[in-house]
Amino acid sequence: MPPDQPPDELPDAVPAEIRAQVMPAVLDELARWGVERFSIEALAERHRIEAEMIYRHWGDRQRLIVDAALADLETWGDVPDTGSLHGDLEALAISVAKRVNTEVGRAFLRALVMGPRGRHDEETRMMFWRARFAVVRRIIDRARRRGELRDGITTVAATQILLAPINIRALYSDAPIEKEYCAAIVDMVYHAIARD
Repeated sequence: MPPDQPPDELPDAVPAEIRAQVMPAVLDELARWGVERFSIEALAERHRIEAEMIYRHWGDRQRLIVDAALADLETWGDVPDTGSLHGDLEALAISVAKRVNTEVGRAFLRALVMGPRGRHDEETRMMFWRARFAVVRRIIDRARRRGELRDGITTVAATQILLAPINIRALYSDAPIEKEYCAAIVDMVYHAIARD
């Protein structure tokens, strides 16, 4: 399925108290074991949560992981419409960096790194990618409507050249990602995709 399609349907609203109990446990398990070795049974045992209750609300591990990923994406916050492509890209870069500068944000990003996997785990990652892509697409679509983009720029390429340097730095280093680094990345991305 192309990455610009919305994520598959997720579970109906889970009561807030159950989400508050389960989501931190999911993030902890993903940080420990990654996507491939993530197990609802292990999560339930380690965190003293009833596995049957998790299955009742989420159905399977993929839906649970994707729900956690979408909850993590919500920590980016709404990317403001600054009125310019450059401003929107900078706001997004700073928001992403702020999240991956947290212990949970960096652990979650690292848990989603590709490794030896089965098809199921690749599908899980693609659902996460589609959700993340949808955030950036709003920025690119606005810029396209304002006439700010060069011809031939695809949303996928714009997303990758903005997020890849931030993600790579977060994957290979524990050092914080500074606003100055984000600004430098944004300047390069802007000059690559903006109309002259």
